[in-house]
Amino acid sequence: MNYERIKENDVIYRCIGDDLNKGILSCGFMRKRTAERSQYNFMIGYYSCFLILQGSGRYITKAGEVISMQAGDLVQRFPAYMHSTEIEPDGDWIEFYISVGYPVYEYLTALGVIKTDKAVQHVRLKEDILCDFTTLLHTIKGTTDRMLPDMLIKAQEIILRLHRSVENEQIEQQYEEIIDKACQLIGSTNNIHYNMKEAAKAVNMGYENFRKIFKKRMGVSPGRYHVEQIMKQAKMMLISGVSIKQAALSLGYGDVYSFTKQFIKSQGISPGRYASSCIYNR
Repeated sequence: MNYERIKENDVIYRCIGDDLNKGILSCGFMRKRTAERSQYNFMIGYYSCFLILQGSGRYITKAGEVISMQAGDLVQRFPAYMHSTEIEPDGDWIEFYISVGYPVYEYLTALGVIKTDKAVQHVRLKEDILCDFTTLLHTIKGTTDRMLPDMLIKAQEIILRLHRSVENEQIEQQYEEIIDKACQLIGSTNNIHYNMKEAAKAVNMGYENFRKIFKKRMGVSPGRYHVEQIMKQAKMMLISGVSIKQAALSLGYGDVYSFTKQFIKSQGISPGRYASSCIYNR
């Protein structure tokens, strides 16, 4: 999306009924170029959340805790909760916000859709969310008062999507830590016969799920990754002058033939020719 086309304020404020805190339905793109657009000791009587599309800043809790904000963060403004949002005055800040009434907030919180433990959380979103933002904004602008309840449902759907994206990001971060640990474990072994089920057990996962997630993140299966790490160790040994036989035995191969076959399959060259080429190129 071309952010340059976003005006200083491209927003809409509507209300279902007469009570703003109960019936507000508002959304829009906001560009905040200067420090004057920061909001200190700010409090509202309804729920609002915004996704930072561009820029950075700081969220300050009423207790004084400072939390960094950056592009890709979902920031929540809870009803009757005083806080501050300090904008980095570099002209880059762009957000899309959605505001709904307090009863909607209570309802979504009771369902577990809105989590109140963190005001700032990173999300993992697809590009088409920007199209949904634009569609919601333009539709609310053009709809009649009678159709506002239908638009409220659309707004809730996007809020749900944003919060599910937070959960997806948290899951991805958890998996990233698990696979990093598994890679360290697999990379530290010097035995070709190391069982990948042991690695899965070490990170408290069933093997099939572990294999699926590992391949998704690393691009290869755990078994293939293990072979690649063993081959790296083999090459270091050969470069250091260790004999092919000694390297094979050190890495758990039963014989030189098995080691040579694996080396050729992995590296496209025999261990003998690899060692010779390294000596020649010194």
